[in-house]
Amino acid sequence: MLVSTAPFFVYLAAVCLLAWLTRSRPRLQAAVLVLANLFFLAKFSLVYFALPIAATFDFLIAQAIRASDEKLARRLLLMASLVLNLSLLALLKVIPLLAAAGAMKSLTWLLPLSLSFYCFQSLTYTIDIYRGEAEPTTNWLGYLAVALFFPVVTAGPIPRTAKLLKQLAARVALTESTAARALLLIAIGLVKKLLIADFLTNNLVSRIFDTPALYSSAEILAGVYGYALQLFFDFSGYTDIAIAAGLLLGFELPENFNRPYLSVNVAEFWRRWHISFSQWLRDYLFDPLPKRRKWPVLSYSYAFLITMALGGLWHGLSWNFLIWGLLHGAALGIVFAWSRWKQQRLGRAHQPAWWGKLLGGLLTFHFVCFAWIFFRATTLSNALGILRGIGEFSCSTGNLTPLLLGIMVLAAIFHSLPPKCFDLTALWVARAPFWVQGLALAGLVLLIQTLAGRGSAPFVYGNF
Repeated sequence: MLVSTAPFFVYLAAVCLLAWLTRSRPRLQAAVLVLANLFFLAKFSLVYFALPIAATFDFLIAQAIRASDEKLARRLLLMASLVLNLSLLALLKVIPLLAAAGAMKSLTWLLPLSLSFYCFQSLTYTIDIYRGEAEPTTNWLGYLAVALFFPVVTAGPIPRTAKLLKQLAARVALTESTAARALLLIAIGLVKKLLIADFLTNNLVSRIFDTPALYSSAEILAGVYGYALQLFFDFSGYTDIAIAAGLLLGFELPENFNRPYLSVNVAEFWRRWHISFSQWLRDYLFDPLPKRRKWPVLSYSYAFLITMALGGLWHGLSWNFLIWGLLHGAALGIVFAWSRWKQQRLGRAHQPAWWGKLLGGLLTFHFVCFAWIFFRATTLSNALGILRGIGEFSCSTGNLTPLLLGIMVLAAIFHSLPPKCFDLTALWVARAPFWVQGLALAGLVLLIQTLAGRGSAPFVYGNF
């Protein structure tokens, strides 16, 4: 059940209605959310009915960690949670490789949905309890309601389970402004996904990356730029819809994107791109890695490389993803070394001039696009073919239609709009009568149906 399709929104409306009707009875409301989560997962495969068992283990482990005063026992309990979730994560990554090699091919249908985001979210709970940064809940149904929360289980964002539990207990009422914000996010998410991301995928990106030898250097470069836009609008479109669904059910999910291609360096890019995943890597992987004060540049660079290499392999066990992760890890180390040199030589108050920010932004964007080639290419030879094609410096543009170029320019402008534009639009939508909001959303759906008649392609990050 793709979140960009009509069945999902019918389902979401039914779940919201039941959740609102049971708001005065917390346990019944939690049961409604648990059943909603299970039904959503069952639409992919009945094997996911085993997930409540895994979630229950983490629920019990967290209580045992909190109740134990023995350091060794607490560590062993945390290790049990790590083994459980990381084993599940590894299984989901290894099965596609075995299937591609011909082994276990008959079992691929069992796990059509990646559950990386479930594993990451579950680990936030047990690790936070172990660190003393959160308190375990005794509400089993409430825990299952948020641990398997269906809007985020397929492609994020990655919320902190403890924070969702607090929000569930607070039972925040749905206000007109919140509902208007949710409807606007749904509209924006559909436009991003169906009118921009899917259009670029079908008319440019897939063609370029599938057969780069058929295109000129200019067209291949446009395909690389197009992929950068396609990936952003595909993933952020899903995030917008997921956040909207959370708002309608009384949850404030974390922000996941903030105009990442306007970043002036790679460190800032990772503070703006897939924010919840970046913060997860920082809090649960990068920060615990040992670092020596005597050699900060060397030790931090090592930590960046390890973190981003593992972050790359999370996307898939291939050389392409490893190279992508190592490129970003090395770039983060260079940015860190440069920042320390500036602080020591020029002082903390030094701010770059406007031309420095512009140059940094251009360099960062093109570095990110260069790394995206390895991320998108199906094989290492495919990535090298893309790079060879760019290096030929041929300039034919026969496949770049005015409509395609216009969509890319509009997408770049859309990406660069300041957050204030959304806030002002949400305020205007909240002031409009409900029937106007409904008609506007219905009109948008009809427009999308007319312009994007092929239907919705799967979300990119649903595979990770």
